[in-house]
Amino acid sequence: MEGNQLEKEVEALFGEHVLVAAAHLFGLEEAGFKQLGNFENYVYQAVKNGTAVILRLTHSSHRSEVEVAGEMDWIDYLLKQGVDIPKYDHSLQGKRTARLITGDSYFTAVVFEEAQGEHARASNPEIWNEQLFKAWGRITGHMHRETRGYQPPSEHATRPLWSEDDLLTNAKSYINEGDEFVLERLEALLAQFSSLPVSPDSYGLIHTDIHSGNFFVDQGRIRVFDFDDCGYMWFVHDIAIPLYYSLTWGVPASYQGNHHAFAVDFFRAFWQGYTEEYPLAPEWLEQMPAFLKLRDVTLYLVIHKKMEELDSDTNRWIEEIKDRIRRDVPITDIDYRKLL
Repeated sequence: MEGNQLEKEVEALFGEHVLVAAAHLFGLEEAGFKQLGNFENYVYQAVKNGTAVILRLTHSSHRSEVEVAGEMDWIDYLLKQGVDIPKYDHSLQGKRTARLITGDSYFTAVVFEEAQGEHARASNPEIWNEQLFKAWGRITGHMHRETRGYQPPSEHATRPLWSEDDLLTNAKSYINEGDEFVLERLEALLAQFSSLPVSPDSYGLIHTDIHSGNFFVDQGRIRVFDFDDCGYMWFVHDIAIPLYYSLTWGVPASYQGNHHAFAVDFFRAFWQGYTEEYPLAPEWLEQMPAFLKLRDVTLYLVIHKKMEELDSDTNRWIEEIKDRIRRDVPITDIDYRKLL
């Protein structure tokens, strides 16, 4: 696929020289790098002045430096509004981003403070519980309340609209032969979304990916990170994503496989916390099934864009996703309005 070929080309450009250049620009210890991720960005734990920090390197085929600057602008704004998220650091030249040239392209380097705490996992009931789900909803609602007043400080440092996502605009490139029904389902969803109202009360710049892999919990305090996918989208999307991934990764053993019961309990707690911060009109919950279906489609697309060979667990997961897409059903069918 075109996407797989691009990933190979980016991988070929990346190397120790990129890390060394970033270390020199941000004052990082060259011997202190520990890789944390390499799916859409290269992410490392690094050391600066004896303190652990997070270095992220983004190839220009994924995000331009201008788009990364737009992300920094929004993080700046949220921090000023009191949203509890990690701060970013500056280079030795006093800049938020640094461009590292590699051939005809480049990597954009940014450094963040390291969030304290640990990932929330369903296997740990002391963390994965109703209190966490409420806190998760609260910080999501807090972001949505504050983003209603956000205006980018520069027209040149903006974030993309949801409809500009490469996975959606180039979906045909990432669909396997025989899976054309995925494209049909996507087209139906896009038609549905095109009819939704766009209003500051329900649409704006949002994180778009607040699942449990993108925050740490420290004594009940949630610190959300990884704003790489932030873009303009309907607020309800940020409610669907936590539910989707919690059903995928986080159904506790105590539910004995009853995903529906867990979905009900999770949503009740999350919505309670969310509405303490932001009064999204309940009518928007009628769109939850569509946004859950969209996540199935985008996961199908990103996995086929990024991976050529799937291990047994990923293959089983993608088959479950394909089955739901084929049957045109969301990951859960709870009655949201009835739970309010």
